[in-house]
Amino acid sequence: MSTVLIVDDVEDLQFSLSLAVKKEGYGVSVASTGQEALEQMHSSVIELVFLDIGLPDGSGIDLIPQFLAINPDVDIVMLSGLNDAKTAVQALREGAVDYIAKPFDLIEFKSVLKRLMESRLLGKKALLAETENGVESIVGSSLKMRQVKESILLAADVDAPVLITGETGTGKELVARSIHSSRARQSGVFVKVDCGTLSANLIESELFGHTKGAFTDAASDKKGLVEVANNGTLFLDEIGNLPIELQPKLLRLIEESIFRKVGGVKDIEVNVRIIAATNADIRQQIDQGVFREDLYYRLNVIPLELPPLRDRGLDILHLAEFFLHSLCKELKKDIKSIAPSAKDAMLTHDWPGNIRELRNLIEREVIFCKNDRLAPAGFTAAQTPAHPVQAEKLLTLRENERHYVQKVLDFTNNNKSKAARILNISRTTLRDKLTD
Repeated sequence: MSTVLIVDDVEDLQFSLSLAVKKEGYGVSVASTGQEALEQMHSSVIELVFLDIGLPDGSGIDLIPQFLAINPDVDIVMLSGLNDAKTAVQALREGAVDYIAKPFDLIEFKSVLKRLMESRLLGKKALLAETENGVESIVGSSLKMRQVKESILLAADVDAPVLITGETGTGKELVARSIHSSRARQSGVFVKVDCGTLSANLIESELFGHTKGAFTDAASDKKGLVEVANNGTLFLDEIGNLPIELQPKLLRLIEESIFRKVGGVKDIEVNVRIIAATNADIRQQIDQGVFREDLYYRLNVIPLELPPLRDRGLDILHLAEFFLHSLCKELKKDIKSIAPSAKDAMLTHDWPGNIRELRNLIEREVIFCKNDRLAPAGFTAAQTPAHPVQAEKLLTLRENERHYVQKVLDFTNNNKSKAARILNISRTTLRDKLTD
């Protein structure tokens, strides 16, 4: 269990904060002095510390470097009645991650507690995912997926660029990470750049960095993601959205392994493996004049096309079982199987959202399942009707989806942000699903 340490000499505050921590499901320890706190740090695995600045045996700020020396990974939040910016800045400079000024209410305290502990949990999940991203992490044994796995191992043995194509939700990022993780000579990091979400004004600076004074807000030099990915992999997702004016700069990076920062005057040499992905028709984009043909050829040295889920046969059931097992573990549910009727429905559904759609459906059903077998109407509604009469009798996928979105909203007391996280969609997408 994650453990939180409360360091404060006021017993009433110790008690109320400890109770709040326990109610959130975390372990808690308390200390009234700096010496007691140091002993706790030496004897226990502490993940988060709420540290009072004014302690009987000294300043809490002086304890920050000592705590970090014992556990460099610990997060420290300062508590103080000294509501002044100078004290806060000093604490943050020493290594604290946040600062709460007294008097504060429990809502503010719990907000900071939950934010930091959830952030740590996400970090652990990301670290776990990093160790499970080799080709063995890809679920599926159909002929098409066996061919994909062979291509991953082939791509991992060379340094040439890879272009991954496929419909939305087919697992392009997972395949890119698998190529990165399967490389025997791998020493650097995997850096993802979503070319579809960064604006044209920002993407050049994000990719290549900038020098001080390159533009109005450039107060200092900035290292770009290309430089961060040196000796590793740069994954360019939705490459079809890369502005055409930046494409020559990417082409030069691929061909010469050099680039220049925005506002820079010297070339920087890097060793970066380029993997790009798209669900767009690049050939069509070339004809429309929005994508350079020479860049396409340089990216497409190793083409890797991912099949849609509807063409993967029994892989659909293997993936469903995989998601069921992992989600039951995550959500602490004891669901042992999927009903045969639900499996039949999944095998006949068209899956326009591919693997992402399947995972979201399994997650929703696991959340609301009240027995040990998944056999909900949701799977039946997902089945593609073969006859107009059947179509009238079955809920459409859109109606079913709207129904479950509303159930999730009811489950979260209409908290749209929490509902969007459960459904693994953005708030904008959630709003669209409720209004279309």
